Amino acid sequence: MPVVTVRTSKRPAKFDSLARKVTEAASDLLTQSDRVLVVYGKETASIYYEGSELPTSGSHVS
Repeated sequence: MPVVTVRTSKRPAKFDSLARKVTEAASDLLTQSDRVLVVYGKETASIYYEGSELPTSGSHVS
């Protein structure tokens, strides 16, 4: 299952900033996939989705 990793910036992380980035990335993925799963960690989130791999440049969102 392909995955996209979203990270917060180096400055002190705020959950709303991470959530905003995840929402944007998940919205983009939902245009090509019916399902996405978001798993939050400390200062990072992984978005798993069904479908083909994204180009390398789009696999990590900072």
